[in-house]
Amino acid sequence: MRGRREIVGRYENDVMTFTIDMEAGALRLEVLIKPEIRAAADKELPGDHAPFEFGLLTADADEYMITSGAFKGQRGFFTRDETGAVAGVDLAGRLFSRRAP
Repeated sequence: MRGRREIVGRYENDVMTFTIDMEAGALRLEVLIKPEIRAAADKELPGDHAPFEFGLLTADADEYMITSGAFKGQRGFFTRDETGAVAGVDLAGRLFSRRAP
């Protein structure tokens, strides 16, 4: 059965990391600008936000909505590979690919 545990993990793109974990049974996500991107920036980049709680909108765990914090109400979705395994996550039009644990 698809669900919450299958989406827990680390995802990233060229600029940011996206980590999903569970704390006290609640799903949380944390999006951080990579340290090397901050170090190479010509100007100060915006600060990172505290982790957000989010909930799944579909039984197959393919869509979600952020339920707390600065991005409350933002929706996103997970992508799957040909075997049905979660391969990535979208947030605000930015795709993050799953990384090995």
